[in-house]
Amino acid sequence: MQEVAITLRFNRACLGAAKRKRNSGVVFCFDRDPTGRVMFMPSAWVSCMRYAAKLANKHFSAVKKIDWCPLVGGVPRPDWRRGIVAHNQSFRGTHYAVHEAFRPGDTINLSAVLPDEMSVAEFEALLIVVGKYRGFSPFNNKQEKYGTFDVLEARPVSIPEFD
Repeated sequence: MQEVAITLRFNRACLGAAKRKRNSGVVFCFDRDPTGRVMFMPSAWVSCMRYAAKLANKHFSAVKKIDWCPLVGGVPRPDWRRGIVAHNQSFRGTHYAVHEAFRPGDTINLSAVLPDEMSVAEFEALLIVVGKYRGFSPFNNKQEKYGTFDVLEARPVSIPEFD
């Protein structure tokens, strides 16, 4: 097994999906741990990586064994506005939803532990496919492709020896 440190840079906004009341409205926020750190649920990464493994025709069973740390290093913007198309033709005003978001150009840090049957280079190749075609965003829809990203780094983490 190998721990990997990952740095991603978003090309499209990555939007929070948890509905929360704020002041007089609703904001879609990221999930957070008790200390307020942003969390991406590991199950969502499994879905993305299965997609990449299917495209690559490699490591389909191994991606389920990746142990993702849910904590995300990065600070989202609290007021990203997503335009909403009105289904009612008589409505002519501007309609939007407010999300917490990582903006295009923002970088985040993640970590994961890879199973023995997957190298860091193979993991990075699958992650590049996810970033290019699927993206990662807790709030997503197939038309918008929120959360597309570039992989800036996927490097092995060496664990210090114990005395």
